[in-house]
Amino acid sequence: MQRSPMVVVSRGKLASAATRVLEELRGAGPLARDQLARATDLSNATIARAVTSLTDVGLVRERRDLIPTGAVGRPGTPVEIDPTTYVAVGVHQGVQETTVALCDVSGRVVASESRPHRLGAPVDLQLISQLAAGLLAAAPDRVPLGAGLVAPWRDLDLEPTATGAALQEVLGLDVTTADHIAAVAAAEFIHRRHGTGGVTTYLYARNSAGFVMAVDRGLQTEVSRVGSLTHFPAGTDVVCPCGHAGCFSASAGDQAIAQEAYAAGLVEQAQIEDVYLAATAGSDLAMGLLRRRARLLGRLSATVRDMVNPDRLILVGQAFTGYPPLLDEVVSSFAETTRLPALTPTFTRFGAGIQAVAAGTIALGPVYDDPLAAVPRLASTSRRCQSPAHLTA
Repeated sequence: MQRSPMVVVSRGKLASAATRVLEELRGAGPLARDQLARATDLSNATIARAVTSLTDVGLVRERRDLIPTGAVGRPGTPVEIDPTTYVAVGVHQGVQETTVALCDVSGRVVASESRPHRLGAPVDLQLISQLAAGLLAAAPDRVPLGAGLVAPWRDLDLEPTATGAALQEVLGLDVTTADHIAAVAAAEFIHRRHGTGGVTTYLYARNSAGFVMAVDRGLQTEVSRVGSLTHFPAGTDVVCPCGHAGCFSASAGDQAIAQEAYAAGLVEQAQIEDVYLAATAGSDLAMGLLRRRARLLGRLSATVRDMVNPDRLILVGQAFTGYPPLLDEVVSSFAETTRLPALTPTFTRFGAGIQAVAAGTIALGPVYDDPLAAVPRLASTSRRCQSPAHLTA
């Protein structure tokens, strides 16, 4: 099992030729071999060997249909990541939801399942195993390369090493663990990789909250340790389970807002989606709850920005994106609060699917680190293998 408080999302010139080729293709593919040579500053011969090795094991495929008209020879044949052979199992254990997903080598989610998780309940390893088995059974031609487990460890009072080891025993796959906010940032960074030099701060908010920084040094990019904001003082008198009053999670998390709306008789169930529906249907009180939270999120974002002064700020998590009509309210509150020169935060591109993408990104970390070592030994001859025998639905 692999775990590190730092998540490497870009390996650059410190990596092997195969890793660098896969990284370029992930960020900008399809690319011809000569384009890969220019992008990586590796020789044509080195690129040719790396592409051949990656093609032989099914991580990369040629796209002869994309050969430019009039081009001659293999160097002009574009190649891309092969999304059809391998998958990684991503597991996101949230405060109130468990999500299991399959991601192809490009990081795209090809299938996912989510189930409610009772607040305070232990991680249901058997449920995770069953969900993973069902997804793999529905994709019999896919080869699972490993698994990733992400969670807000402190908020769930879980120990990542022990939990990851237990999941590895159940799945029979190597498990890599990471904090879910770092995983979200890694997923965001990978999909925005080109042109993101300097420091990017990612601020996540849903039922928990926190921020990380991705520092691009040119040679390598890492995501920092997580700074927790779950108990950030929100300025309310709501009592938090921690014993204090006014913590962000207890005052403005999805469940807190849903419970407040339910107690006020605005919705029939304490579910945040119902609050969004009520606001959309014209409830001024529901809109008022959401607007209050949006302004708090703007102030929270500005406070973090002023503390770390990043080059850019990206806001992720359903507390931000769950109700798009109030995104401008977040930005307005941010602008009113920040004391540094003007900077406009941007929002995640993943929306409700971010948990599955983040877990898959961590699962694929070992593949991106050393792609030729990550594939099964029999891949070069068969390209297919059965799912782990004990993962049965």
